[in-house]
Amino acid sequence: TNQAFRDSGLFHILSISGLHMAIIAGAAFLLIRVALAAVPALALRYPIKKWAAVGAMVATLGYLLISGSSFATVRSYVMISIMFLAVLLDRPAVALRNVALAALAILVVWPESLLDAGFQMSFAAVVALVSAYEWLRARREARVHPHGALLRAVGMLGAFVGGIVLTTLIASAAVTPFGLYHFHNTQAFAVLANLFAIPVCNFIVMPAALASLLFMPLGLEAGPLWIMGQGIEMMTWCATRVAGLPGSVGRVPAI
Repeated sequence: TNQAFRDSGLFHILSISGLHMAIIAGAAFLLIRVALAAVPALALRYPIKKWAAVGAMVATLGYLLISGSSFATVRSYVMISIMFLAVLLDRPAVALRNVALAALAILVVWPESLLDAGFQMSFAAVVALVSAYEWLRARREARVHPHGALLRAVGMLGAFVGGIVLTTLIASAAVTPFGLYHFHNTQAFAVLANLFAIPVCNFIVMPAALASLLFMPLGLEAGPLWIMGQGIEMMTWCATRVAGLPGSVGRVPAI
């Protein structure tokens, strides 16, 4: 299974790092902010966005602790904490400056991580993604948005699907040189695999995992765990099929 996920370009899903930490942090931030916004007395008088950022930082710390606190997870937690700190200071959260601060913080504590493949690949991907999406955000703000609920819904769906494809292409281009150097292979159909597996992970596996954790004290976790298991089976099926396609893996000599 590990090899299938690796050959299909889905191995990042198995590492408890950026993707999972971002889902947990984003979900906690959104839920807390929506709950606070539902109380006008709070929403009109207090900085509920900053309160939500603090709550999300606590939630991600809890996720870090129950995940086993691997180095990749700690690195992701540091990056996300700096971005929430930017929210508290009324600065842009997703910015290259924050990525640089996260890299600096990690290198001060663990200078040897500079030579780690995970450090190199994750920061290469994040720098490329933040740069690309900052440019796209500037273009989107200057564009006229479509009117009408149907047009907006189609636009959102197109943006979601296009975002997965674009994110995979940008991240793959950024990490490919490091992947070639460290692992001597390429994954030709990573976009195809991610287009199927990422929505399954985001909308089935992770929410079911969170629900199972919430229902566990009540002894009702069997249902969410079954749903989570079905999502994992779907991702494994996708990884196996994509990895089995002709030419899915290219071998490269040692550099």
